Order: sequence, then C-alpha cells, then structure tokens
Amino acid sequence: MDHRPFEDWLLESKELTNIEKHQLDAHLQSCPSCCALAEVGLALKSVKSVQPSEGFVDRFQFRLAARKKALRRRNFMGFFILSFCVLSLLVWLGWPLLASFIHSPVNLLASWLTSLVSLWAGLQALYQGGLVVFKVLPAFVPAYVWMIILFLAGGWSLLWIFSVLKFTKLPQGVR
Repeated sequence: MDHRPFEDWLLESKELTNIEKHQLDAHLQSCPSCCALAEVGLALKSVKSVQPSEGFVDRFQFRLAARKKALRRRNFMGFFILSFCVLSLLVWLGWPLLASFIHSPVNLLASWLTSLVSLWAGLQALYQGGLVVFKVLPAFVPAYVWMIILFLAGGWSLLWIFSVLKFTKLPQGVR
C-alpha cells in the first residue's frame, strides 16, 4: 500500500481539498499506521509550547562563544606544538650538516658539488643503460637526499591526515 501522499498530508500543515479529505479519511479507516501518525500529529498540535527560561539565549550564546574560544585555543596550541616538534626534528636531523657548514662551508659546498656531479653521472648512466633505474637509483642518490625525501613524505602524510580529520569532523550542536 502506498502511504506517501497520506503521510505528506498528515505531516504538512496545509489545507486539503474536499476530495483529499475524503481520501484521507477512507485511508485512515483502513490503515493503522497512518491512523497512529494522525493521532501523534493531533497530540503534538494540542501541546502548549513552552518558552525558554529567562536568560536562556544569553547563556546559550555565552557557552557557544566559550566553546568556540576553547576550540580556537586548542587548535592554536596543537599547531604550535606540531610546529615546534617539526622544527626541533629538523634542527636535530640537520645539526651535523649545519655544524659542518658553520665549521667549514667550503667543504660542504664541495661535497654538494660532488653529489651533483655524481647525480649527473648517474642520470647519464640511466639514460644509456635503459631500465636499470631500480638498480642504480639507490646507489647514486646520497643518503641525506633520501632522508629529506622521506621527511617530506612524512610531513605530507601528517598534513593529509590532519586535513582529512578537520574536514570530515561531524558538527555537534549549533555552531
């Protein structure tokens, strides 16, 4: 049995035509589900609405503002702690490189130049060797480059996770 038009008529508060009223009355006599829905609708319409207590709106807005402020503070502190940890990790991982640069910048620049030359030679070998890329790639890329690549991939993954968590958070209550 199709209840759709009758349920709509019972749930909406618009005026029905005489034909619709007769159809609804006939359906209510044969359908206990729609009859119960009509009784609930009548009961809800007969209930006196209660006004909120004095100052409810002000208290609600105050609590809402306090919740938003706490959320902003928590997000700021989380971002600050994450930034501090990432910066500390960068300094800790990069300290040997930074110390050698401070101690002797010429040696570091020479090692970087050597790495670039070996990278160029490795790329030429790949070009001439064809699909030997998976055998040669780890050998000619310096270890610190792999460390940077892995660190960037980890940071990108963290950024992805936090953005997914932020954008899929279900709203709770009124915002």
